[in-house]
Amino acid sequence: MRIRLAVDPARARMWHRRLADELRRRGHGVSIVTHPGRTSPPAAISLILTLERLAYRQPDGTPGSPWTRRDLAAYAQGPMDGTPDLIVDLTGGSDPHAGVRTLRPVYADAFIEEAAISELLSNRMPLIGVADSAASDRPELFHAAVERPRTLCKALDNLGARLATIFVGAIERIARNETVAGKSAIALHDATTWPKIGALDTLVARARTALTSLSMKPPHWFVGWRPADHDRLAETMRLPQAGWHRLPDDGARFYADPFVLRHEGRTWLFVEEFPYATGKAIVSVVEMGPEGPLGTPRPILERANHLSYPFVFERAGAIWMIPETSTAGRVELFHATKFPDAWESVGPLVDGIEVSDATIVEHEGRLWMFGAVGGEGASSWDALHLWHADELVGPWLPHSGNPILIDARGARPAGAFYRRAGELWRPAQDCTSGYGAALALARVTRLDTEGFAQEVASVIRPGGAWPGIGLHTLNWAAGIEVVDGCVDR
Repeated sequence: MRIRLAVDPARARMWHRRLADELRRRGHGVSIVTHPGRTSPPAAISLILTLERLAYRQPDGTPGSPWTRRDLAAYAQGPMDGTPDLIVDLTGGSDPHAGVRTLRPVYADAFIEEAAISELLSNRMPLIGVADSAASDRPELFHAAVERPRTLCKALDNLGARLATIFVGAIERIARNETVAGKSAIALHDATTWPKIGALDTLVARARTALTSLSMKPPHWFVGWRPADHDRLAETMRLPQAGWHRLPDDGARFYADPFVLRHEGRTWLFVEEFPYATGKAIVSVVEMGPEGPLGTPRPILERANHLSYPFVFERAGAIWMIPETSTAGRVELFHATKFPDAWESVGPLVDGIEVSDATIVEHEGRLWMFGAVGGEGASSWDALHLWHADELVGPWLPHSGNPILIDARGARPAGAFYRRAGELWRPAQDCTSGYGAALALARVTRLDTEGFAQEVASVIRPGGAWPGIGLHTLNWAAGIEVVDGCVDR
């Protein structure tokens, strides 16, 4: 396609450049023109963003950072000959482009990022999406994850990176003559509406809070277990208020991401172990007896990179594990050569991409691997990718619709799949109020090479007999149910 990007130098962000680069990489012809939008961004925002980037030592080139006028001028090209097939208007304007199909970013209820900032300052997560001038329906809006909503520069990185993903997906659908949900009567915020949110005073207060958080310790994760049979959380879809036991730790480390496996008459609990002294997680295991753990978790797998989420399972008479190795940029499969203590790498199933919490399920005769993908400023909390294969060792093919889901309310995996009333279900993280803040239990309503869909039936938050500020992973085997959460230190 012949695509023209319209950019306002006063509003230009690095994610705009990344979008142009990705579209060119996909074979589209892209030209960039500059012209001012209808409104200028408030000076207070630019000031606070500059101060935050200095305080956090935020590098240049992140998705939400400014695309400098000099770099933009050197990068921009004049309009291509003739009329483009599509205009991507990133100026914040709402005027039609002479009958040419136009896409615009949507922030909450407007075309400018101040609307998203207003939501963040009001302690709400902004919806984002793409408005299409050729569509008659309201735009499809996405619950993007903002990992640090009190730090505007990092929040704009998350939103910008995810908007680039959404734009690429929309443009690819247009190139295939598919429908893109789009246009609606969205009121355009302009300079006269900005002061109503408390502008400078609110921004300064938020910046002070963000800077104070630099000295705060991260939360302490812990694993809980309880005997469970017919009253499983996955079945009742309610948090049990009794029976929980906490896996002890010595305070010098935390345990998280629990998985349970029954093998040859014995039950084993696998966990991520994170020693604070090393700052790098490993995989550990402890045997579970009728009264709980038989000792202290012992290390069984350590690599140069961080390991977590030890997804362990039995298949074809062997025991396998796929721990998270996202920091190494791959999904790696391990085989138990002497269960549960000795593991050998079989090799990468997916390489060259940062995948979090890879989880495999067999469905209708095919293997499907789910994983959360972030990177380059985007959060891994909100984008679900899918691969499929005939055999466990692959080859694993990416789903044509990746990311198949953008939704902080139920994208990132949170444990093994399970069957309920003959239907396929998956636990997922609800990260709308923070990482691992709640569990979403979702029924999979479609899973094939053409698409994926799920319906979240229940969101379960900590409380009562389950203390803390998070509920992050859910698994069950051999009559033992395990979860994890966290508390402030």
